[in-house]
Amino acid sequence: MKRRVVFFLLPALVALATGGCTLHDESDENIVLLVAFDGFRWDYPDLYHTPNLESMERGGVRAMRLFPSFPSKTFPNMYTLATGLHPDNHGIIDNTFYSPELDYLYRMGDRNAVENGDFYSGEPIWVTASQQGLITGSFFWVGSEAPIGGRHPDYWKRFDSSVPFIERIDTVVKWLGYPPDKRPNLITLYYEEPDMTGHNYGPVSEQTGEVVREIDSLIGLLREKIALLPVAGSINLIVLSDHGMAEISPDRYIDLTTVIPRDSMIAVYGGNPVYNINVSEYYIDEAVAAIRAREGISGWHRDSLPEQLNYGSNYRVQPLVVVADSSWSVGLRRYAGSYRGGAHGWDPANGDMHSIFYAEGPAFKRGAVVDTLYNVDIYNVVAAILNIEPAPNDGDAFRASALFSDRAIRRRIEGFSMNLTER
Repeated sequence: MKRRVVFFLLPALVALATGGCTLHDESDENIVLLVAFDGFRWDYPDLYHTPNLESMERGGVRAMRLFPSFPSKTFPNMYTLATGLHPDNHGIIDNTFYSPELDYLYRMGDRNAVENGDFYSGEPIWVTASQQGLITGSFFWVGSEAPIGGRHPDYWKRFDSSVPFIERIDTVVKWLGYPPDKRPNLITLYYEEPDMTGHNYGPVSEQTGEVVREIDSLIGLLREKIALLPVAGSINLIVLSDHGMAEISPDRYIDLTTVIPRDSMIAVYGGNPVYNINVSEYYIDEAVAAIRAREGISGWHRDSLPEQLNYGSNYRVQPLVVVADSSWSVGLRRYAGSYRGGAHGWDPANGDMHSIFYAEGPAFKRGAVVDTLYNVDIYNVVAAILNIEPAPNDGDAFRASALFSDRAIRRRIEGFSMNLTER
């Protein structure tokens, strides 16, 4: 297995609190282990051999597709999974963006930005859990490295792709073996594969298939190790992804500077296939018209993006938003040769952007399959299992109620749906 692959594990415990009074019953506590595989497309289990995911499906639940949020990029969607908010509402609007209120450029590789809690709005699940008396842990997750609401997870790690995969699993298993007063009920784990390989070789390739099979074997190892723990019967394992992956080609590439004059673009943020562009308000209508006249690309003023994207109201979104059409690429250079392999970021309605959801444990049904889930619903799923009160979010908790065998959890999550409607 390539050593560059990364795992993000989030252990999280949560308790339902009302008026500051914790109602969590430690004699009947559930544990959630939330594992994300970056760029794991919904149909990889059908394209490649994944016996451990198949075993999870037989013993638990599967959604055929998990819809991401727009833009279907890693940082926005990993934080959506944690908060139940669309990127437009939690503020991480892309992997790279400019924050006018902080006068700072947020970039994935900038530790000062990534660890600055002022960039992150909303309430991630580990903060919700901690505020209600539970212990939480995270072996990598977007937002976990920043003090959001003044809080980190109780156990957390700075992202380091050199940490071996087995060591990450062993660390999480160690956390789960702690005595009750130290053991987290919520754990998150992140893997940066198969995203990297999908980018380099495309979603349908021998190399991507190899990595998917290696990841599946790691899922098997994780399941074997947690099955040996004294708390194994309390662990709910959720395996999902942030987005899918689409094939791209130099034959479907647009140099944006041939559509909009470079000197009209004051600043450009983002990357293929989504760009936030600051242009003069006097030029924006002309720019939108020029973009829409070109095959393979779409553009909107931030106030007029399609409603289904749930994007454009955040002050970090620039006046002009440009998105390549499905399977097309857009960039700022004339050379198209590097636009091959795979990419993501398109409209969540694009089937190639859909990802996976598998879950097993005492809270879930056995052998159940649902057609579709949305990643804004995952926050409520975890909150319901942990018996904690969720913060306001964009999810529809009722959509996920069919996953649960436990009637109390099913009633709880349906209650979330009614409460959030009233807010």
